[in-house]
Amino acid sequence: MKRIIIALAIGCTVLAGAAIAQESPIKKRQALMKQNGEATDLIVKMFKGETPYDGAAAAAALTKIGGMADEFITLFPEGTAKDSYAKPEIWQNKADFDSWAVKLKEDSAKAATAAAGGMDALQPAFAELGQTCRGCHEKYRVPQ
Repeated sequence: MKRIIIALAIGCTVLAGAAIAQESPIKKRQALMKQNGEATDLIVKMFKGETPYDGAAAAAALTKIGGMADEFITLFPEGTAKDSYAKPEIWQNKADFDSWAVKLKEDSAKAATAAAGGMDALQPAFAELGQTCRGCHEKYRVPQ
């Protein structure tokens, strides 16, 4: 009986690992964008006064946003436009799409550094990051 339980536990672990490994690129990129949205919301709440300003938390959120860019661009293999908000232009202009990720990393790093200077220092850098996000979404994301 003990062997059966151990075998079942191992089998379930292997199956769970396989399921995670097989997660679709669409689901992975949607999850990353959701995390970015949560990080952005934290900073927006600070600007609105809904949350006290915390430069370290803002910097961490911005670092998280920039940190996902390299993985994100790998999650657009051919054939993954269906059932997603991705425009076909991503695959037609892959080099340009990838350049937006580089800009996202640069803008996130700049904003993370600015966060130590308080809201007045962060605001213009965060606005620039927002323009990068908006620009990429306008060009490569189907409006919802």
